[in-house]
This record gives sequence, C-alpha cells and structure tokens, in this order.
Amino acid sequence: MEKNIDNKSVLTGNLKSISIKDLLLKYSIYIVLVALVIIFSSLNPKFLGDANIANFLRQIPTVGIITVAITMVLIIGGVDLSIGAIAAFTGTTAAYMATKGFNPIIVIVVSLLIGAMWGLFNGVLITQFKLEPFILTMGTSYLIRGLILFFTNGIYIKGLPDWFYSLSNTKVGIKLIHSNTVMFILITLIMAYVMKNTRFGRYTYVIGSNKESARLSGINVNKHFVKVYVLEGIFAAIAGILLMSNLNVGAPSEANGLDLFAMAAAIIGGAQFGGGVGTIGGAIVGILTIQVFQSGLAIMGVNTFIQQAVTGTIIVVAVIIDFYRKRSIFNKKS
Repeated sequence: MEKNIDNKSVLTGNLKSISIKDLLLKYSIYIVLVALVIIFSSLNPKFLGDANIANFLRQIPTVGIITVAITMVLIIGGVDLSIGAIAAFTGTTAAYMATKGFNPIIVIVVSLLIGAMWGLFNGVLITQFKLEPFILTMGTSYLIRGLILFFTNGIYIKGLPDWFYSLSNTKVGIKLIHSNTVMFILITLIMAYVMKNTRFGRYTYVIGSNKESARLSGINVNKHFVKVYVLEGIFAAIAGILLMSNLNVGAPSEANGLDLFAMAAAIIGGAQFGGGVGTIGGAIVGILTIQVFQSGLAIMGVNTFIQQAVTGTIIVVAVIIDFYRKRSIFNKKS
C-alpha cells in the first residue's frame, strides 16, 4: 500500500515537473513580451506615450503581414528568402502605376497578381525540380531585387496621388489606429482561423509533418505546396503596397532583410524549420516581441548600428531555439 502511494507521489511529481517545463517553453515568449513592456515603460515613460505607440502601430503591419505569410511556408516545410524582394517589387510597381494615373482597383489587382506570379514561380521550381527552397529563394530574391532596381535605376518614385497615401494612412476610429493596422489585424485573424479550422490549414500541417504520409493519404502535395507559395506572394504584395503607401514613395530598396526578420519571429513564436509546427498567433507574438524590443532600444537612444547587431543576435537566438525545440521533440519520441 505504501509502495503504491510512493509510486503515485513520484509519478505526480514527474508530471508536475514536466508540465511546468513544457508550460514555460510554450509560453516563454508571452512572458518575455510582457517583461519587455514593463521594463522599457519603467525606464522611459515615453515608451507608452501616444507618439511611440502610434509609430509602433504604423511600422508593425508590413513586417506583421510578412510574418503571417512566412509562417505558413515554414509550417508546410518550406523557406522563402525572397518575400522581402517581392514586397519591394510589387509595392514599387503599384506606386509607379499610381503615378501614371491608373485606376486604383487596377493598380491593386495587378500588384496582387504580380505577387502571386512570383509565389507561383518559386513554388513550381521547388516542386517540379525538387530544389532546395533556401537556395532557390535566395537566388530569386537577387533576381527580383535586381529587376526592380534596374527598371527604376534605384531611384524613388515620387508624386503619388492622395488615394495611394490613404491606403495606409487613413485614421480608423481613434487617432492611433490607421487603415494599415486594421488590414494587418484582419489578415492575422483570417489566417489564424484558416490554419486552424479549414482543410487548407490541415493539409498544410500534414504535409509539413510528413510529405510521404500526406501523399499516401491522397493529398496532392505539390499542388498544395504551390498554393501556399502563391498565397504568400499575395500577402507579400499587400505588405509591399501598404509599405510604399505609408512611405508615400515607391522605394525599390525597401523591405530588405524583412524575410529573415519575419522568420526569426515565427520561430521564436513556435514554428520550426522542417515544418509541421507553429501557429499564426505565436508568430505574431514573436514579431511583437522583436518590435517592442527594437522600439525600446530606439526610445532609449541606443546607437542604430547596435540595434542592427541586436537584430542579428535575435536571428541567431531564433536558430538556437529551433535546435533545442527539435532536440526536445526527438528526446520525447525516443
């Protein structure tokens, strides 16, 4: 009898220790986010001031939408280093068309189609030729960026019409909220629902977990893989349009490095290289944490170059986190 009680006590203790460890691992990013807000707001009252919050909300939509897009790609087991270039290409194209007097609907539709075509280009090459996504999209990133710089000579496109500026900068409700923030929130909520509650989302997770099992269960793996990249291209186009609208210029050199930034956020938020794991919500918390950290450093007057070094450190930390998560999963399975 005493032996059974001792065994139960040991088992209960083990379960408690395991659950606490898992909970800390699962919710650590939320703890870090709250801690950063408390620390920076206590160090500098301006951190939670209207000006800084407004600036934060104006900056987050572009990188946030890219984070949503790249999270889908990571979940299915892909990688895309060209999403920032696609955003720059489509956004600059939209700005150019706007200056030429094209109808706003035509400008937006054409830009979204261009984003979708670049996504299709990546997806088809990866699936049909069994290419490594990391290397391929690195190449297409240079290709896309080179083309837009060639066509514009690297010069900003100015003189945009008022309607283009309004796409990102129309106030919605309170003065701190603008249309680009609302667009970001809507995309996040829609894709969080899609990934969790629809066939598209389920297929994405299944393929990311095991492509061969997905194929044997009747899923057209290549077709779905391409769909994810096309959708990512469309989101990149939306992010690019909102970015150029916010800047009120067509800037072909913008959105450089956002792909790595977004990937780091997705991984910190729970996604993994290799696929099958991650959530849109977790990725958004990841990007909010990184942005809060950067905003805090800026308002504290930290040198810009140090901020860049910190960003690089965050990416390194994300890779380390991914390594330890995979090792933890492997140990549990064995």
